[in-house]
Amino acid sequence: MGGTGKILVIKPSSLGDVVHTFPALELLRRAYPVSELDFVIHPALAELLDLSPFPVRKKILFNRDELGSPLKGLPELCRLIREIRSEEYEITVDFQGLFRSGFLSWCARSCIVAGFSSPRESSAAFFYNRKMDVLMEQHAVSRYVELVNKLCDTSFPVPDVKIPLRTQGIPALPQHFVAVVPGARWQSKTFPPELFGNILLELRKTVPDCGAVIVGGAGDAPAAARIREMVPDAVDLTGKTSLVQLVAVMNMAEAVLTNDSGPMHIGALTGRRVFALFGPTQPGLTGPYGDGNRIYRRSDLQCCGCMKRICPLETKALCHALDPREIGEEMGTYIKQKSNEV
Repeated sequence: MGGTGKILVIKPSSLGDVVHTFPALELLRRAYPVSELDFVIHPALAELLDLSPFPVRKKILFNRDELGSPLKGLPELCRLIREIRSEEYEITVDFQGLFRSGFLSWCARSCIVAGFSSPRESSAAFFYNRKMDVLMEQHAVSRYVELVNKLCDTSFPVPDVKIPLRTQGIPALPQHFVAVVPGARWQSKTFPPELFGNILLELRKTVPDCGAVIVGGAGDAPAAARIREMVPDAVDLTGKTSLVQLVAVMNMAEAVLTNDSGPMHIGALTGRRVFALFGPTQPGLTGPYGDGNRIYRRSDLQCCGCMKRICPLETKALCHALDPREIGEEMGTYIKQKSNEV
């Protein structure tokens, strides 16, 4: 690659999806070691790019709320296009696969505009001049890595990504603890806080001195309060950490107990053992990436994997009825064995 050597990646959201691109970004760095990388990203997630294995030179902010506004939408779109066109890119990669991301990739006027041959919205492929035939029915991490391998004509395996850890501003935490993520973007993915509390109580039957640190956004504070009613010494950090600090907390944990959520993928990225609660979503496609992680899901319900954001049942979602004893015992056994190995 000659000329400017600049690469543009488009993946505005979500938290988990951006984290999933990190192994692919590492492969881009290996393939183009002297190139510079810019990234189109939602403002709320921009800080996460400070941990990218391929250093990001410029964060181009995708203000989704303003783009969707009747009054601000057109001016914001024009600003975004101008910012993209102010640079000369040789390669643009669209990991999002939507019409709007495909359009933005075309706006970059790169020599190479790459994306999936069968993107999430088929109209996105109209804007690519390099359409990569990638197996879409695989985990997002593998999907993005395959796209980059085909773009670069390489055959790298999925790399282990090492990320810098920044602990500044994090309060003193228990010496041994599990990170607890009770929130999720979908109502149907949000398991009851009482289940998390009961799991922690079962865990302590095996590992009595294991603490708990609850993390998430400010909106998860009510769930955290309910968990602390059951486990009073649990530390509540909901709404109190940046994304970079969240990564550090996850890395310090013995394990992660979580819904299907963005922080779940951060936990997997740090290499912590993830114990994840699944109901409406499909762990084969969006579960925590890596070996050894544990998925808990009702096997007796046909509606599991329904992909509905709100459960249509009038009563509580049946998929949320998991056994806290089983989960707590397995977590306790893992943490105890891990401690014995040190």
